Amino acid sequence: MAKPREERPKTFTDFVKLIDDFQAKAEHSLWYRGCGKSAYQLQPSLFRHKHKKKIAELSSLELQLMIRFRQRSIPFHDRSLLDDWDALFFMQHYGVPTRLLDWTENPLMALYFAVMSAPFKTKKNGELQFATDAAVWVLDPIAWNRKSLQHQSFDGGVLTPGDEALKGYKPAPSYSGMFNHPVGLYGAHNSSRIVAQRGVFTIFGQNTEPMELVCQKHKFPVDCLVKIILRQGELLTIRKSLLKHGVTESVVFPDLDGLAREIRRNFGFEA
Repeated sequence: MAKPREERPKTFTDFVKLIDDFQAKAEHSLWYRGCGKSAYQLQPSLFRHKHKKKIAELSSLELQLMIRFRQRSIPFHDRSLLDDWDALFFMQHYGVPTRLLDWTENPLMALYFAVMSAPFKTKKNGELQFATDAAVWVLDPIAWNRKSLQHQSFDGGVLTPGDEALKGYKPAPSYSGMFNHPVGLYGAHNSSRIVAQRGVFTIFGQNTEPMELVCQKHKFPVDCLVKIILRQGELLTIRKSLLKHGVTESVVFPDLDGLAREIRRNFGFEA
């Protein structure tokens, strides 16, 4: 049961070279997820509840969350949200816990989220000192899906909400008939942010284990999931290079909030 492979680039250039090497070996687009702490697991927010851990509890919790969101969100949007997938993607966008996990098709977006969400403190000279390693995960969504759905002899690619195979992951009062392992899917591009960030998703089924453990325990294909560790001593240099290459707050968040974040940082208001 080998763990997912780990890589440790020292510079922004090393990171780009590593991604180029990964992509050259793939016949399709790879996916990426940036984490401000290397220790963060690949597990959706619904499964991170402090007390509810059993699958029956989680299925009931998901149903309650969807009902509450549909009831209380009506004054704030003009969507019907009658379709469960539309409701899930909309809930995910606004931070309501779901079985969805965000990824991106753009490796620099993932790098941004890794280095910009990494915890730090500001030293007396104004330099940032990072508290821990960060990480960027690399996923081959097609190899992953084919392993996850091998019980169906699945030989397709990334799923969409209309696909027959995805019916095994649709919200239901009970997860008893739900498929087991996570799968990758394209979601609704319901905001300018998700378009800018090239957002894609994995959705989890009955198995509540994080993806890295699923990969390890259930013999997923070699290198369908790889972890790039960004060491804390090199985070500042990588962060500066990324920002100099134009991957900034207003690019990742193309709205007033993103612009305000960028202005604050440019004028020395790091937070």
